[in-house]
Amino acid sequence: MYWSGVGLYLLYFYTDVVGISPLLAGSIYALGIAWDAITDPFMGYIAERTRTKMGSYRPYMFFGSIPLAGSYVLLFWTPPFEGDSLFFFLLAVNLFHRSCFTIVSVPYSSLTARITDDSDERTKLTTARMIGASFGTLSVSALGFPLIYYFGGGDESSGFIFLGLISGLIAIFILSITIFSVEERSFNFNQESLPSFSKVSKSVANNYPFWIVFTSILILGSTAIMFNKNLIYFVKYALDMHEFQGLILGVLGATALLSIPLWSFLALRIGKKNAWLISMIVLFTGLLSFYFYPILNLKELLIILGFIGIGNGATGVLFWSMLPDTIEYGEWKTGVRTESSLYGFMTFAQKGAIAIAALVLGYVLTFIGFEPNNIQSEETIMSLKSLMTWIPIVGIFISFILVWFYPIDANFHKNLISEINERN
Repeated sequence: MYWSGVGLYLLYFYTDVVGISPLLAGSIYALGIAWDAITDPFMGYIAERTRTKMGSYRPYMFFGSIPLAGSYVLLFWTPPFEGDSLFFFLLAVNLFHRSCFTIVSVPYSSLTARITDDSDERTKLTTARMIGASFGTLSVSALGFPLIYYFGGGDESSGFIFLGLISGLIAIFILSITIFSVEERSFNFNQESLPSFSKVSKSVANNYPFWIVFTSILILGSTAIMFNKNLIYFVKYALDMHEFQGLILGVLGATALLSIPLWSFLALRIGKKNAWLISMIVLFTGLLSFYFYPILNLKELLIILGFIGIGNGATGVLFWSMLPDTIEYGEWKTGVRTESSLYGFMTFAQKGAIAIAALVLGYVLTFIGFEPNNIQSEETIMSLKSLMTWIPIVGIFISFILVWFYPIDANFHKNLISEINERN
């Protein structure tokens, strides 16, 4: 709910509600993500070395959930400032929210590897997790603007506060379920036996399956931002369907949610790698259709977005089930087990790339002549559509090539586990 809410609405909130330029909005968004990227590896390193009765990871979720909710509400508050004061206030709030998000999200993501080391179980576990994540995305996307309109009474500024408050309260409740119901496997090692930061870094550096998965999702995510961040703008200014934003975003989220069991089934039947390759073909076809088909009405738009949503449903469940498998590869290869540290390295570069993409997006929107709350020229609309499609298509193509060389399947992973257990 937090990740999707920020991803879908924050840039729009900055430009069309607060009223700052796309360049400044992109800069704040980029700096926030960059700060998140810097803090993630350190959070992973610290969490991996934490030992409490609750485990290594859940204490951070327990103590961090309420500050995270508060920072999220503050993130969507329109402050009574102007000029530099407004910019620095928005930036400070963004950095505070990203810090709170790091404290909760890195340990949370690391739980998958700590719960089980069976590759197929991880696929099923990640499927359940991604169904929950997609349902959160669907809720935020489909109900976001309706809630903003309902509670704001036509004032989007007030409506966003209620959206943040409702989302934060629900997220606290959901996180508490995880905190009090999940059990972390215990490992028989003490603080002295944990590897140093240099050994962890070396282990990650020599883990080439991790780098395949990492680079693939890095490129895919940083290019997909061009479609995801601009969809609200395109619907509002190019199609004049702003009143249907909830339905449009909801269909995109709903099809992703409904497709998750399909991708999970394919991953178990034909392997995660092959399922990923098929999903890239689906996304490629959907984006080409979005660009070349002359969308004239809401029904046509929803059909195309539904097809794109099916492809989007694969990336989460496949990526988050492939990534834990690379942990055992690294342990088998180097003798060093990294969980939170590997997730921290992963999110560091992932969010760093997203930060750069967001900054570039702010510059590009300004370059093509985009002006919030004004009628856009035909040239601006066409440039926006090209930006939304061709950059993500390049990312899809590169991701397809990279995952083609991914070496870990179910049998290979079982052999890794067996050899690690024998060695230990």
